[in-house]
Amino acid sequence: MGKIKVRLIILGLLVVLIISSLMTNPTTEEYLKFTEEESGIATPKNIEIERINFYIFSTYAPKRPLDNYGSVHLGFMGKFYQISEGQFDYPWWLEFFN
Repeated sequence: MGKIKVRLIILGLLVVLIISSLMTNPTTEEYLKFTEEESGIATPKNIEIERINFYIFSTYAPKRPLDNYGSVHLGFMGKFYQISEGQFDYPWWLEFFN
């Protein structure tokens, strides 16, 4: 197999990964359903969910009263992964995208 074929295969796989990530990027409603299933408790109406959409993945931070943030989750390909342990400030690395 030539170098060009290997590069084309890698490029094709990368394009498929990006397209599938774009199509399966979770919504805020899916995040709310996930948190309800995980905790067994519905999210109160006074809690705002801040979603930052990176198109191939998103981050979700429940904004608590008094401007504190709860645990942050990363949504990727229809799944959610916790990336913080409930800090009480905005994640520093998300400041770059605002």
